[in-house]
Amino acid sequence: MSSHVLFLSSKQISYLTYNEMNHELVARYATGECRSFSSISLNTFEQLLHSENRYDDFVRLTQAKHGVPTS
Repeated sequence: MSSHVLFLSSKQISYLTYNEMNHELVARYATGECRSFSSISLNTFEQLLHSENRYDDFVRLTQAKHGVPTS
């Protein structure tokens, strides 16, 4: 399987999808906006998948790798 869906407990983010072939994580926001994050390894996605706090870990991941602001 080359694509995965991950739901978060978040009012802002509807869900995340991960594409193994492209190593890309895409966030689908409640507003309909999509934002993609490249160069995300499968291992990193799996850590997010098994995280106890997926939302916070997603925010940390995007800040660390892509400099996305928190607000």
